[in-house]
Amino acid sequence: NEQIYKIIQLYETQQVRHTTMVVGPTGGGKSLILKTLANARLLADNSIVKQWIVNPKAQSLNELYGVMDPITRDWTDGILSKIFREVNQPLPNGRENEVRWIIFDGDVDAVWVENMNSVMDDNRLLTLPNGERIMLQSHCAMICEVFDLQYASPATI
Repeated sequence: NEQIYKIIQLYETQQVRHTTMVVGPTGGGKSLILKTLANARLLADNSIVKQWIVNPKAQSLNELYGVMDPITRDWTDGILSKIFREVNQPLPNGRENEVRWIIFDGDVDAVWVENMNSVMDDNRLLTLPNGERIMLQSHCAMICEVFDLQYASPATI
């Protein structure tokens, strides 16, 4: 079955990469593949997969990454910076089998993904506009669930 092959392919890719792109048409089974792999991981290797799903195009860059007030220099987290910080916390005792996925469900384009390029490459480091740096930990992975990569830059792919 083609779907089973895709699930195995995604699993094998995640073993060597911390960021993967799941590409296909709406209704093509991308979300089902992710859900099935998460459930299979529990049965196969007792890994509990926690998922945080973000549509990066549903808000402005400031709402996504955060913003620093130019007058007071107060930092306000964005949706992604808050999730990224939370997901990358050390695993608590007794939950060492937990795997955390940040799923970007929406178009990949140069506007929002530019800040993620250093996370997607071997640096695994998100640098926020306030200068804070957050390392993508080994128990975390990023997944882009997209229709196509038409607007993605070569650096992203």
